[in-house]
Amino acid sequence: MFSVTSVAKKLSGLFVSGNFMKKIEYIIIMLLVFAAAAWAQEGAEETDPFHPSGSRPATSPAPADGMWGRDPFNSPLAGQAPVSKAPARAGRGTGLTGIIYSADVRLAIINGEALREGSVVGDKKIVDIRRRSVVFLNAAGGHEEAALEDFSIRK
Repeated sequence: MFSVTSVAKKLSGLFVSGNFMKKIEYIIIMLLVFAAAAWAQEGAEETDPFHPSGSRPATSPAPADGMWGRDPFNSPLAGQAPVSKAPARAGRGTGLTGIIYSADVRLAIINGEALREGSVVGDKKIVDIRRRSVVFLNAAGGHEEAALEDFSIRK
């Protein structure tokens, strides 16, 4: 199949071919360019691109410790009991505030929680989430529908 002489001839042809020599020349030129760029940067002084003249605007001194005011990371409520959430609105019953409805996801936002079909709210189970309403199954087995109120800024 392959003899030592045929492989040697192919390798010698590769080294002598013009295409290979062009690649070597290109690599040598690129190495020289990078070396020249590195040599040029070594002695250069770093300049500020926003103030090329070297004159920087004067900065004001930092105020003393007492002048800063309240520490924003020091909570005045630290160590106190947590604030309890307001109870759910009993007047509306379900507390339906929003509906997320798409081909993939149907969620009802009730009492600040995002719930899916099958979730339980109090003694009611969510049976169906529609575009503008939610259908519940109550404890007696009856269906109740809660409609999302229309919201408009205009009056």
